[in-house]
Parts: sequence; C-alpha cells; structure tokens
Amino acid sequence: MDACDVLAVNDVAVAAFSELNARMGAAPYAGAPPAAASVRLRRLLETDPGGAWVAERDGEVTGAALAFVRERLWGLSLFVVAPGAQSGGIGRELLARAWEHGSDASGFAILASPDPRALRSYVRLGLDLHPALDASGVPRVRTAPVGLRPWEPGDAAWAEPLTRRLRGAAHGGDLEALLEAGLLATVLPGRGYAFARGAELKLLAATDEEAARMLLVDHLARADGEPVSVGWITSRQQWAVRACVEAGLELHAHGAVLTGGEIGPMRPYLPSGPYL
Repeated sequence: MDACDVLAVNDVAVAAFSELNARMGAAPYAGAPPAAASVRLRRLLETDPGGAWVAERDGEVTGAALAFVRERLWGLSLFVVAPGAQSGGIGRELLARAWEHGSDASGFAILASPDPRALRSYVRLGLDLHPALDASGVPRVRTAPVGLRPWEPGDAAWAEPLTRRLRGAAHGGDLEALLEAGLLATVLPGRGYAFARGAELKLLAATDEEAARMLLVDHLARADGEPVSVGWITSRQQWAVRACVEAGLELHAHGAVLTGGEIGPMRPYLPSGPYL
C-alpha cells in the first residue's frame, strides 16, 4: 500500500461493509467520516508499512489488509475486498501477507465482522473465537458518575501501562491518533479511559470493573435521550452486559473477538476497531 491508495482503500471498505450489512439484514453502514478514516489508514501505513497491502485489478484497488504490531502484539485493523471481487482468492492472498507481518509477534487479536467467510479464515489461523455482542438503544441513564474529566496530554503516562496489562501491549501513540480523528476521550484518573465518536463508544479500558462501569455509564448519560451503541462485548465483559441491560439497551449478536498466543486478560476492556 502507498499513500496514494488511502482514498481508494476507504472507498473499498465502505462498499464492502455496506454490502455486508445489506446481506446480513443489518442497518445501513455509516462508517467513520472520510477525514477520520484517512487518519487511521495513514497512521497504519506509517507505523507498519510491512503490514499494509492492497490488491489491484486493471489499476483499481479491489481489496486491502492492514495489520500492525505493537510491542509483541499483532492485530488486524482492516481486511476488505470489494463486493465484485470477493470469493476469488484475493482475500486469501491479502490475509496471508498481513499475517506474515506478525511473524515475530507472540500475541494475536482480530475484531471480526459477522461475515462467515472472514470468521472461517480467522479460525484457520489457529485463533480462538469469542462471540461478541452490540448493545444499542436509548439509555435510561441520566446522571453521570462524578470524578471523570476530559483526557489531558499527561494521561498517556498511566494509560499506556494500563493498556499493556490488559492486552499485552501498549497502544504506542494510537490513542493520540484517535484524538486526531476527532474522538472524545474521558478519563477516570489513574483508573481508566474511554473514547467515543458521538453516540458510539469506541474504546474502554480500566483497572477494575467498578471503574469500567463508571466510564460506560458516563457515556450512556451523555446521550441525553438519544440512541447510543456499545460494541465488542464478549462473555469476559459481564460488567458491560449488566450495565447495558440495566440501562435498557438491547443486545444483539454481532461478530467476534479472536485471540491467540500470549495476550493480556482483555478485561475489563472494550477494544477499538482500528487499533484493538
């Protein structure tokens, strides 16, 4: 992948996920704003050029796979093939190259869409599959917990070690990329942080379940009567399941979190789609 491919890769991603949602009977795919998507793609191209691959046909990008390594953790950030080019072997070749980028890694993680073909490919890598839920709806929560504040530059000093303990590797600047992409970050100083884009919770990490619940409830309270969404809730996150049910949100099966090798407990933790 080259820098000139960024816009084309985003177009393929939007087309692929829009087709998937229509095929699965899900709501229309919204995706990140193009400027925010470009921040993600350019960052991964800069930090992990060896994990960024595209497929072309007649000069047009028809697929992409972007993988990264943070310390000893390999993650798959994006894996898409244009609807008209699927089931022809392009995805298999792209995934093989992205997987090879993690040849020196000791831990592995993927956040997978509900596409059966993608899930099958990831399981064949030897990863363990953990079904995931989405929670959505208008929360009944109106009162936010006290003691939380917006993210400050110095928060990375304690947030990075926290992330390392939870997933086996720090984000290494990816949190700053989320801020650059326009996400709002809230912290419970020394105990946890959460990132959101509007009504969508995009990442949550905490030292303990009480802190995690406070961060999640804060996100729900800020909805102010509007619909919200919380994703990537696995069976390891019963604290999140209970908090969402108590707030009146609906739970729906959606995709899976796949892990393997030496990885942290991932609890209490709701991962980021782009950066795990």
